[in-house]
Amino acid sequence: MLIRVFVSRTPRKNQWNRAAAKCDGRCWYCGVKPDPDALTVDHATPRSRGGKNRDENLLPACEYCNNLKDCLTLSEFRKFVKVRISRNLTALGYCNSSVRVVFWGEGNDSPFAY
Repeated sequence: MLIRVFVSRTPRKNQWNRAAAKCDGRCWYCGVKPDPDALTVDHATPRSRGGKNRDENLLPACEYCNNLKDCLTLSEFRKFVKVRISRNLTALGYCNSSVRVVFWGEGNDSPFAY
């Protein structure tokens, strides 16, 4: 006998609301506060890489940051952003040795802070 278990591909509405409330409706990455319809929910560990629809894995994100992050983990995305910032600063003539990327939603109590 085959038993199928349905696993939702998208977070439930109450999970979406809790994720959006984490940062008061702001993007966890850049801090912008988009229109409520433009705020998306991002998976810290992407679903394509084993991430689940659990509250601790869901982060509010603007469409731009969510699309930019794509299927990267948080540490991979941090490195990606750091490289982009470093390249821009180098092009402007600044030294890039002391660049540290901290996303807007990170704080001392964040499980994703380092």
